Amino acid sequence: MEKKYVAILDFYITKVELRLSVANLELKLFISLMLGNIMKKALLITFLVLISTTGFACSCDWGGNFIRTAKNAELVIKAKVIGRNFHLVKNGKVFSSIEEVVQETLKSEYDNETDFYESIDLEIISVIKGNENRKIIKIFASDGSDCRSGVRGFKIGKTYLLTPTLSKYSLWYLPNEKEADYFLWGCSETSIEYKSESNMVYGLIKGKSNSKKPIEYDFNKLIKKIGHAHKSTI
Repeated sequence: MEKKYVAILDFYITKVELRLSVANLELKLFISLMLGNIMKKALLITFLVLISTTGFACSCDWGGNFIRTAKNAELVIKAKVIGRNFHLVKNGKVFSSIEEVVQETLKSEYDNETDFYESIDLEIISVIKGNENRKIIKIFASDGSDCRSGVRGFKIGKTYLLTPTLSKYSLWYLPNEKEADYFLWGCSETSIEYKSESNMVYGLIKGKSNSKKPIEYDFNKLIKKIGHAHKSTI
């Protein structure tokens, strides 16, 4: 009888060990799949960032520092970056982060089409030169092949002086871009940072092509250089 109970006990022990082994294998497989998905997303994020920051280079001569650009520009504004958008080429869907773009492009309907473009939303603080009555505007970027400047370097919450050009003068429109939107030319200095705490600006403000170096400069002095009194929109 004791041998019978021992045999039964051994049977159940073996069964439990087998189930534990299977559970352990399933757990390892689950972890592997999860890590695989994470790695896949991480690689896709890296790939999307790379393709959005590289592209066909525009061929143009440097058009000059910010003071020179602003003097020749039709519009010069001081504005705060309040939003960033990612526009998918395939269907025009808009997202506010690169992670959301990854989640969307992992869907089978995209069939490896992951092209997208970026834009930023600006709240105009003052119009230094020219005319613009809207409070909020959008600036669109491209891969650089059409001589536009990128917008990746603009930080949400920071304020800049910019010389945007209406999109109707662009070589072509990007997904969701309209004639009344804006872009920045990439062949000259079209933006500098404004520091409210010191009323200074920072960027490639002065200098020639062979001596380009970012500097701090007095905001009021810059306005006089440009030659137009600015008006607040707030």
